[in-house]
Amino acid sequence: SGQHQPRRMSNGRHGMSVCSAFLDDIRNLRANAVLIIGVLTFAVLVWYHSEKLFGDAPPSTTRSKLKLSGGFANIKNEVLDIEKAMTDILANHKGVSQAAELAKMAVREQYELRTKYRAAAIFVFKQQGTNLHLAMRNAAKRNFIKEIVLLHDMSKPVDSFGNPVKEWLKCPKEIYGKPVNYVKSTQPLDELHKFYACASYTKDARTNVCFYQAPARDTENYIESMWATFLRSPSLLYTAVGAMTYYNDAELTFREDAYGIDAGFAYLNAGALFLKSHAVNFVKRIEQLQVEDKTMYGPDVESPAKLYRKSADVFFSLWLNRPPCELSNDIVPYKRQIDEPKVYERNAFARRALQQESHVLALKLLLEQAITYRDGLAKVSRVGRVTNRTLATYRPDAYSSCANDKCLLITNVPAVNPTPTHLNGYQLGTRLKDLLERKLPPQECDVFKAHQYHYAVDGNPSTQWVTTNANISEGDYFGLDLLKLHKDVQNVTVVAAHPFQDEMVVEVSMRGRSWYPVTSRPKGFVKTSWRGFPVTEYVYDLSDSLAAAWQRILELPSQKHAMTPTPPLYIRFLRFRALKDYNLPFIVMDISYRVGKPLDALASKRIK
Repeated sequence: SGQHQPRRMSNGRHGMSVCSAFLDDIRNLRANAVLIIGVLTFAVLVWYHSEKLFGDAPPSTTRSKLKLSGGFANIKNEVLDIEKAMTDILANHKGVSQAAELAKMAVREQYELRTKYRAAAIFVFKQQGTNLHLAMRNAAKRNFIKEIVLLHDMSKPVDSFGNPVKEWLKCPKEIYGKPVNYVKSTQPLDELHKFYACASYTKDARTNVCFYQAPARDTENYIESMWATFLRSPSLLYTAVGAMTYYNDAELTFREDAYGIDAGFAYLNAGALFLKSHAVNFVKRIEQLQVEDKTMYGPDVESPAKLYRKSADVFFSLWLNRPPCELSNDIVPYKRQIDEPKVYERNAFARRALQQESHVLALKLLLEQAITYRDGLAKVSRVGRVTNRTLATYRPDAYSSCANDKCLLITNVPAVNPTPTHLNGYQLGTRLKDLLERKLPPQECDVFKAHQYHYAVDGNPSTQWVTTNANISEGDYFGLDLLKLHKDVQNVTVVAAHPFQDEMVVEVSMRGRSWYPVTSRPKGFVKTSWRGFPVTEYVYDLSDSLAAAWQRILELPSQKHAMTPTPPLYIRFLRFRALKDYNLPFIVMDISYRVGKPLDALASKRIK
């Protein structure tokens, strides 16, 4: 889906190949590109029959009076002539050639990323049941999941409910064509099981990513958007969490540039993606710590080895020394009980408080490692010493999956104010201790949960995402990641209660690195009101606006071709950016977009 094999172009015919390739692209691009073809075809057709092109004599009477019975061959020839004329026009247009090259680069990058990374789904369980079967099927349906690893935890003869733990004799060998590797483990590894499974039990040598989830959690509504976000920066840890867990984990982030620390805690049970190499190195580090502890503590003193096993997620997320990218989603179990998601969210702070000792020890180990490796500009990292440049960590601006798992909310407005970047070891420890002693969420967290990120993309206009911690400043934005390159984005609809929505600039991008402003004035109508603010639905027609932009570009004189920015031929990202400060927050009820068929523009819009 969305994968295109990039073409190779010879050096000898580079200019003509670019134009020919651009024509190939433009035939299959989104609706606004098809509209351009219509405009160009009409113009060239007029030009083709013009007396200025063919001399003073009028066109042949025979040609102008084609009969239906014998006109098809002539029409075909004229289409070929039109395409040749269009190629000649575009061959000398540097802006068009550059746009085609950028589009091919984006398509090639998308294709290479999707083929480079191959994931294994990891499930750790004691009892097989309906939840596990549903979770396995959900994972196996995904193109990026290439195999499934089932680790049967048989370290105890009975489970927590007193039921006997027995071997799964009829475990499936494959699901939807994906091979299943069933592994029995009698080692008491607790949370470490998932990392051992990822590091040691994947059979395909090409597997380089692991997806983990607890069997009881339903990831169907966000697994694809998690994967798309992972591909934006694969070195990070990606997880899906509820609103309160997100807020709690956002507070538990730490950065100290002098020590090279930029880390945070993450919750993995509701879905996590991480590189297999991270799991391999983490297992080696834990085994090294266990050897060191035996030497240090002796036989009569209890070592921290038990903490490593029971709180492995805590140690792993901090040991990576990169802030996790968590998506604030609607986390639900397969068997939803009355009020279960609410109870789950309320336990987020209490769950962390129960692991105080593990969190403190994890931070202590990170500080010790940082001091050990500190030497000039050398910094601590997940695998050893790196240069100071490694501190510039790129965290994708994705914050919540759309309800249909076909897009993500993107923004640069955080829910929690960033932590100070200059905290010494004592300050880090004190901050962690204070945060972990809370067993109930603070008022700020309750406010965030009531107006969380997910409410902008949950498909329910009666809920709203509100940037509750700050008013909007110039440059703040929100928008959508469409997960892949689209060639036929028609429009985007925003339901918002902030009155400055129509004053914001709409921007689109292929790769999220450079943005093209779209001169589209929205059509809006008031739907209802929220706390005294009118709730307005704004519809932005991207197809018409981008088609008009291309028409203007093609009419430019040649000396302006190279310096004039061109619209992207594909769209993956779109956003609304504030052009000045506002004494109000973002208040967004819903964001959605429409993708039409490539010929929608010709079928529904007049060519002027």
